[in-house]
Amino acid sequence: MSEPTPMLRQYLDLKKKYPGTILFFRLGDFYEMFNEDAEIGAKELDITLTARQKKSDKPIPMCGVPHHAASSYIAKLVRKGYRVAICEQTEDAAPGKKLVKRDVVRVITPGTAIDEQLLEKTEPVFLASISGSGGSYGLAYLELSTGEFTALEFDGTNAWGAVVSDLETMSPKELLYPFSLKPLVESQFGRSESGSGLAESLFEDTFTLRNTSLTTTQLTDSTYDIGSANDLLSEHFEVRDLAGFGLDGKANAVSAAGACLQYALDTQKASVSHISSVSLIETKGHMVLDALTIRNLELLKGNDGAGRNSLLGILNETVTSMGARTLRSWILRPSIRISEINARKQAVSELSDAMLRDQLRFHLKKVSDLERLIGRVNLGKANPRDLVSIADSLAEIPFLKGFLGDSRANLLRMLRDNIDEHASLCRLISSSIIEDPPVNTADGGFIREGYSPELDEIRLVAGNAKRTIAGFEKDAREETGISSLHIKFNNVFGYFIEVSKANLAKVPEHYERRQTLTNSERFTTPKLKQWEAQVLGAEEKIKAIESELFSKIISTIAVETQKLQKTAYALANLDVLASLAETAVSRGYIEPDVHEGDDLMIKNGRHPVVEAVSDEPFIPNDLSMNNSTDRLLIITGANMGGKSTVLRQAALIQILAQIGSFVPATNARLPITDRIWTRVGASDDLSSGRSTFMVEMTETAMILHNATPKSLILLDEIGRGTSTFDGLAIAWAVAEYLHDSPEHSAKTLFATHYHELTELAEKLKGARNYQISAKEIDGKVVFLHKLKAGKASQSYGIAVAKLAGLPAETIQRAKEVLKTLEEFELAVFSDAAHIEKGMKAAAANSATTSAAAQVSLFAISNEALIDELRETNTDS
Repeated sequence: MSEPTPMLRQYLDLKKKYPGTILFFRLGDFYEMFNEDAEIGAKELDITLTARQKKSDKPIPMCGVPHHAASSYIAKLVRKGYRVAICEQTEDAAPGKKLVKRDVVRVITPGTAIDEQLLEKTEPVFLASISGSGGSYGLAYLELSTGEFTALEFDGTNAWGAVVSDLETMSPKELLYPFSLKPLVESQFGRSESGSGLAESLFEDTFTLRNTSLTTTQLTDSTYDIGSANDLLSEHFEVRDLAGFGLDGKANAVSAAGACLQYALDTQKASVSHISSVSLIETKGHMVLDALTIRNLELLKGNDGAGRNSLLGILNETVTSMGARTLRSWILRPSIRISEINARKQAVSELSDAMLRDQLRFHLKKVSDLERLIGRVNLGKANPRDLVSIADSLAEIPFLKGFLGDSRANLLRMLRDNIDEHASLCRLISSSIIEDPPVNTADGGFIREGYSPELDEIRLVAGNAKRTIAGFEKDAREETGISSLHIKFNNVFGYFIEVSKANLAKVPEHYERRQTLTNSERFTTPKLKQWEAQVLGAEEKIKAIESELFSKIISTIAVETQKLQKTAYALANLDVLASLAETAVSRGYIEPDVHEGDDLMIKNGRHPVVEAVSDEPFIPNDLSMNNSTDRLLIITGANMGGKSTVLRQAALIQILAQIGSFVPATNARLPITDRIWTRVGASDDLSSGRSTFMVEMTETAMILHNATPKSLILLDEIGRGTSTFDGLAIAWAVAEYLHDSPEHSAKTLFATHYHELTELAEKLKGARNYQISAKEIDGKVVFLHKLKAGKASQSYGIAVAKLAGLPAETIQRAKEVLKTLEEFELAVFSDAAHIEKGMKAAAANSATTSAAAQVSLFAISNEALIDELRETNTDS
């Protein structure tokens, strides 16, 4: 390649500083990309790839996008996991100056998005950071658009698994990690396919991996230095130490949080003072819901991928974006603090009053997304319309506080006291910004008349000058006798007099020719030049004064950041509580009794989502459990009868209670639950070579190792992914373990088609049999969807297969095979004498000589069958 031009050298120098990004290099009205960036940009953005120095032996690939439309192109790249560095001109062009200075003013990454095109109103965009090693890790989450900043610390043998589980739950867009954790992160999240990612750095020794949902960014180990992290956080929050944030002694959490904050500073190149606090989340301070449980219970999205057919979709009656995001966070991390739960329930109960609730929601609807507006103010991205939105939102606060004036609920009183009216800010914005300002400050004209005497005076001068020029056009027509004469303006020539070719003979001698066109000539005069200088000078000065005033207003608002955030937080919580009350009233939910014991009782419970989306009336069910006599419920019944619905329904009611909501039932008494575990449905993991059954067993193993007596476990069809005997053996052993283990004996709902498992209810003191009832009438199955005590006699699988449309001859043959199998099974399992003989024989042959009651079911069946064969008279 030939020697690069000065402009290209400037580009290449910047690219060296930001090689892990696509560099948008500002040239006039375009952002240009060169070399590899251009090739990626052209492909991903579907724009034309061209080249500079086309005649050389190595032309330079090049493409570009218009400056005014760049936001949509940048958003498209960032959504695909790329990072975009924005390079702007940092000095004005001057006569004779060939190359102006340029620098990167911001780096936009998937985890640091603050632009509207990259934000979902009701969902957060998290940047995550991880640090640590061995059995101890720290994790931090930063939502840059709102300033929400949290940290966690994990210890113990399963610390890494807990980190991965939390990441899957919170779904950050970007994960930062140190070089020392590269093997763990790559093994967990994998490398992007060749060519699909950027194997270069934002800073030196940084590496980026991209997959469909997560960009992982490797930083240097020095970025995670605990001393540097501690100093950075302390300086940023203006404190002597971090003990006030609960981070004292949490070295890994501090390290992760420090790297997160540093990355935000380095990419934004602006104040991030709206990150005004960091909160330590205790890993045992909330109910744990892993990604699998969130998916199985359809908490955020239904099976169809739509949010409306989910628990969040059914509950979400919020009227603000802040409230919707808060409700989402409550669902993902239900409380285990009974005082907090009861405080929320008390507030929901008071807000069940229709008049109060309607008044609050009416005014909350007028509140904009204050959390993100405050973030834009601090990041230097706010525009005049954002300030009007802030003022309009704050104007609703006196009404809201007034309606909460007589609140009985402690939480409502606390929220009322935390909501500040910010009267001075309202007055400042209302007196300074016009009601309907332009979005772009560069357009000018957004400062209200009367706010600045200096600005008003210059505007008057500019207005008079414009009127004078209009009058000058009239005088020029009279002087020249040219009725078609016009005074016009453009950015190249400024003001000029335009005369048609037909009237050139009438032009006075003192007119100075400026430009010749096909059908006209353009002129100026000394008098016009004088007025032009006055007008243009005034307009430039107006824009400069408006810009300066706007900066001062922004600075004044930024000083109030923490107070504004406190107000926004209170309004978001109020919106959620009113939403829960709206749902409770409209759907007939009742207030549950949440307690610290172990008994669980639900009367006429209903599945909140199925009830809401189904056209058929929902059939309610009762459920009673505890940690002694009824801790393992073995549920049998027909296919399509509703076993899975009953399981999920119990979990959803428990979650609703622990977020402080009312629940779909006529009565409910519910214990504090530390975690809900689910093993539901069949799926494989082809990317890591795990079969459906392997996935099932891995998930089951996680439950058996980590459940506690305060957990709630939902098991649906354990053991169905392998042979019948293998699966039944595993299901039997799992059920026994969950019943007998002192450490892991959680309340368990165990749905199964292995009817042999119902025998456990006769052997284990805490096991009970339940069935989902169904009837077969004239060869047709009628599903009653009712849970009742006892064991089902059959699963009606063939009847369901018939409904699905299997050929008639297949159905008939299945019935014949089933009859044979049932005869054999009855001969082995139904005869008490056979079972007793089998148990004794199996126990005698067992290497462990354990008690007969602990002998495998298959040993019993095999020995009983062999014993029967021994007694058979073969001669006859």
